[in-house]
Amino acid sequence: MTPVPTEPPKPAARSPEREIELKLLADPADLPRIAALPSLIPGLDAGPPVTRRQRTLYYDTPALDLMGRGVALRIRIEEGRAGQSLKTLPSGAAGDSAAVAVRREWDWPLTLTADGTAPPDFTVMDADGAGGLVPADLRAALAPVFETDVTRTTRQLRPDPVSLVELAVDHGAAVAGERRTPISEVELELRAGGVGRLFDLALALNGVVPVRLATVSKAEMGYALVTGRRPAPALPEPLALSPLTTVAEAFRHIVRHGLRLWLANEACAVAGGDAEGLHQIRVALRRLRMALDLFGAWVNPPESVDKDLRRLAKRLQPARAWDVVEGAAVAPLAALARPPEGLGALTHGVHALRRPTVEEAAAALDGPQTTRLVLTLAAWLEGGQWHAAAPADRRAGLDAPMTAAAPAWLAGLHARMLKTAKTLDPADAGRREKLRRRLRRLRTAVDFFRGLFAPGAVRAYAVRLDQAMAVLDALHDADVARERLAYDRLNARPARHARDAALRRLAQEDKRRHAALPAAVKALRAVPVFWEPTPR
Repeated sequence: MTPVPTEPPKPAARSPEREIELKLLADPADLPRIAALPSLIPGLDAGPPVTRRQRTLYYDTPALDLMGRGVALRIRIEEGRAGQSLKTLPSGAAGDSAAVAVRREWDWPLTLTADGTAPPDFTVMDADGAGGLVPADLRAALAPVFETDVTRTTRQLRPDPVSLVELAVDHGAAVAGERRTPISEVELELRAGGVGRLFDLALALNGVVPVRLATVSKAEMGYALVTGRRPAPALPEPLALSPLTTVAEAFRHIVRHGLRLWLANEACAVAGGDAEGLHQIRVALRRLRMALDLFGAWVNPPESVDKDLRRLAKRLQPARAWDVVEGAAVAPLAALARPPEGLGALTHGVHALRRPTVEEAAAALDGPQTTRLVLTLAAWLEGGQWHAAAPADRRAGLDAPMTAAAPAWLAGLHARMLKTAKTLDPADAGRREKLRRRLRRLRTAVDFFRGLFAPGAVRAYAVRLDQAMAVLDALHDADVARERLAYDRLNARPARHARDAALRRLAQEDKRRHAALPAAVKALRAVPVFWEPTPR
């Protein structure tokens, strides 16, 4: 006998929508032209434009608990209607396309009250299985913490018969108390089709109206106003290749990883010339070039990309050099119990010489050529023709397990490193630099492919590699610091005394590192490789 239920069944939880969008920044004067995008790009089919004012309130506790949980709760009021949305922050997961925000999103209509407001409705949230993202013990403390007020023009674009993209052009501001920041941006949201279409459209748009990639959502923009925090640098996330990963999957994942690292650090590098942010962008550029080099014969990348990556890295290098001076020469003096006379003047001089190089780096990162580079690389990667349209023999190689190709690539890099290490003279700066570069390429490849092999064996090899690299990097940084400390501005009083103290300290450290280098290299040459079934 079927039991009689004691209460009505709960409605099935509603799955969240998956929002996939590419955000661009534009000059406010260009927004009307962007709203008329179909007239700028021949053959682009579009629906009529719709313009509305949107006022959006973002709710959180005084302690910003929702922000800490990676959730944004908002209520949007638009032309006498209200809607409630719950969004997760971009996941940054391995499968996400670089520069594209992929979020979970729930939306519910609300009823406006007599005073034109609409408080959050937690019953609909609970009914759809999303209530756990906003715990019950936080709800009483929720209140608006900031708002955005924008005029939004939307159009539905059909770049091809199977793709649908919503273009949204926003002009307004985010406001938190007395603080406000302007909003002048474009969102391309994928409604149907492949994510590559977002980049194709953005690339076409950038060809007629200058735009820049944006990696900060309106929620993140508003929270920055509330907290007053400056953008922070991001470190590389672990690569998640497995023994089942194919060559094509590995390549796509590695390039996405490099682009994400680059873009995650742009805000802090452009806004304030953050030293770590600039360094991580250079790391990302190096990884992208390494990936294109290793996989180049399989994927045939656009010819311009490697050249443009080199160009950008070169424009960032002067700022990085002054950061090396700060870290290798100035900071150690400041840590002394009795800092030398003139340290303040030396520090001021280094900062003054660094400032124009930081401005140049920010201009390079913020420029249209760099936007075009990112969009070109991402459009080519996500379009997938390098895989789908490859000749049969190349396609077979791309579909093979990465474990079939990685050992030979690692062995080749390892052999070149051993050849250079065998004839190393610690006093020869040219030979040291050649070995350092080869170690760095090898280390990057180890990071790429370590998930394909036994963790313990990889770790033992990487430790020896890192020990040798640490000595070579320190010697390289000392050479860079000495070259910059020779600048006339740092040779004048009162900075000269501290500069001379820095040079003496660098010379003392060099003696110790020269003595340690042969043992570090010997240990590296002796460590078993991890990509062979048995040690050599």
